This record gives sequence, C-alpha cells and structure tokens, in this order.
Amino acid sequence: MIPILAKVAAKAALAGVLAMAATPVLAAPFCGKTRRIAALERHWANPAGRMMIAAHRGGHLKAPENSLAAIDEAVAAKADFVETDVHVTTDGVPYIMHDHTVERMTGGIGGSEDISYADLRKLRLKGTDAPPPTLQQFLMHTCGRVLVDLDMKTDRVGPVIAVVQALGMLDQVEMFDSDSTTLRAASVLAPGLQVMTRLRTETTLDAINRDLARVRIVHGDPQSLTRAASRAIAAMPARIWANALGDTDESLARHDPDACDRLKGLRAMGVTNIQTDYPALLRRYLKTCGLAGRVARR
Repeated sequence: MIPILAKVAAKAALAGVLAMAATPVLAAPFCGKTRRIAALERHWANPAGRMMIAAHRGGHLKAPENSLAAIDEAVAAKADFVETDVHVTTDGVPYIMHDHTVERMTGGIGGSEDISYADLRKLRLKGTDAPPPTLQQFLMHTCGRVLVDLDMKTDRVGPVIAVVQALGMLDQVEMFDSDSTTLRAASVLAPGLQVMTRLRTETTLDAINRDLARVRIVHGDPQSLTRAASRAIAAMPARIWANALGDTDESLARHDPDACDRLKGLRAMGVTNIQTDYPALLRRYLKTCGLAGRVARR
C-alpha cells in the first residue's frame, strides 16, 4: 500500500507543478510608495480637494486602448488615474480588455471570458506585436506612477483581488462596478479595498453603499447628481466621479466657446474626478477655465 500511496502523491505533486507552470506566477516585487503616488493618495483622500483626471482606457490617442503603452501615454499626460477594464480567462487569469468579445481589439474570435490564458497569449493587440496585458502586467506598469480604476467586466472577483494583494497595491487601486453586489463580494476578500459605487436614480445612496466600508468615490451623471445627492455624497464624505466622454470631450477637442461652461457645469454638481479621452487637453482647460483648484460643494 505504501508504494501505491507514494505513486499517487508523486502524481498529485507533478500535476500541481504543471498547473502552476500553465498559469502566470503572481509573485512580484512589492509595489511601494513613491513621491508621486503619495501626493496622489493625499488628493484622493480629500473629498473636497483639487479636481483629479482619469484617462479612459489609458491614454489611447496614440497607443492601443488598455495597453501598457496607453499607461505611458496617460502618465505623460499627467493623468491622476488610469481607468481600465478587467476580464478573467477560463482558467482564472485576470486580464485587460474592454469589450465582451476579443474581436475589435485583436481580430480574434470569441467571448472575453470564454478564452484560456494560453489562447489569450496567442492574440495580438491591433497595431502591436503584444497580446492583451494581464492585470498583473498592467498593475506592475502603473506601480508608483499613477492610480488605477478597475472597471469590472467580470463578477469573478477572487482572481482580481489575489493579483492586487500579491503586488501590494490595495492603496493604489480602486474597484468600480455599477452593481454593488460585485463590490461587496470583493470587499469581503479584501476589507481594505477602495471602491467606487454607481449612483442611480431608482434607489438610494444608502442602499447602493450598504456594507461597503471604503467608498472613496461615487460615480454620478447629470441625471443622478441632484443637489440632494451631491450633498449626501459630500457628507459621507467621498469624491464624485463623472465622465467628460462624448459631448464634453468633443467640445474640448473642437475648442468650442462653451467648453468652459460644460466643465463648470460638472463642477457645480460637486464633481471632483473627471474621466476623459483627452487627459492633457482637459488639464489645460481646467487651468484656463479656473477650475484646477479645490471644488466648492453646493
């Protein structure tokens, strides 16, 4: 019996080694503080502090969206956050992709959560010779340089939390999902996780934020950000995130006469974080329009 048990144990050990070899290793250097990150964290922790800028899918005016090069572009544009989108492969590897299929960005075929890690590595982001980055690669590239907003395109929070924790980046990352259930599940695994909830008109702020201890930002829009809602978020206290994507960004890009009025409208709603496709241009406009400083709560 003993030789048989030994053979079984040997086979099990070999299977474990092969399984580890088939997936990316999560061990990585600890991501420590830099002067840049320390300053960004101070602003982030101040709900009434200066306006902060998030680069949508990274800085993708020149680089492919959600690529490592997009991070470099966003950092060069002095973005405070990079927003990115997270899926998980069939074998549990979190990676970066916005769409629910891989077709637009890679030319591949299939659902973004129906692909194995091995098949993911065979794909190439259009215009590059690199596959879509894993979350580990993405975070290692942002480490110490810029804060990260993880827009969850998956409800498989365990592998995502494992990567963030393994890199020591809970203090440099926030998680967003329009469904607070996903955020609650992630917060159980990582009580120190910072989250951004989505303000909606059909329910209350208290219901949205229920059981979430570290709501650092609330994502709103012109419909949901009523005066009462803005005051309630300020009382939490938390920052308010809104998008310039679409009309406002296009107005900035065209240098329309009403560009400053559009940004002042966001500020009047108490917005302290703006997500944009044009981070460098938005920063220039905030300064030109006199909106770069602290945000007055209404």
